[in-house]
Amino acid sequence: MKQKIRIGKIVNTHGLKGDVKIYSYADYPERFEEIGYVYFENSDHKIKINSIKYSKGMPVLKLDGINTVEEAEKMKNKYIFIDRDNLRDMEEDEHLISDLIGFEVYDTKENFIGILKDVLQYTANDVYVIEDKVVQKEYLIPGLKRFIPEVDMENSKIIIDPIEGMIE
Repeated sequence: MKQKIRIGKIVNTHGLKGDVKIYSYADYPERFEEIGYVYFENSDHKIKINSIKYSKGMPVLKLDGINTVEEAEKMKNKYIFIDRDNLRDMEEDEHLISDLIGFEVYDTKENFIGILKDVLQYTANDVYVIEDKVVQKEYLIPGLKRFIPEVDMENSKIIIDPIEGMIE
């Protein structure tokens, strides 16, 4: 099975003809216009995107095989995926969240802080959730270059530069 990347979540129906409203994890909503098909979780069955429109800045997809509001209702809260090789080219400082989860996190003085557990995506900026299993704590670090100066993909390591009180 090819590796798949989560690109969105069906959050609601739209209209009566089976359209679904998507909460997009892509960095721009028009990304769905470039991919042509999606998958549901744990499936290798491609689902063609027949059309795309927008409602309040969110993509609304007409997916092949979903033709009624009742069928669309059953899809609510399901994640949709694309093939990893269908990703767009990323800039040097861009990384997929799924590739970073599990990385060891150190401060600039090389003190081990914990393991990257999650990345929360907010409008202003991402927030890195770092879990310290020793003291049973989680630290929230803004996903800004000021606080995360280095992501070492080769060594699965993230360097943070926290301000006072951020990891205490």
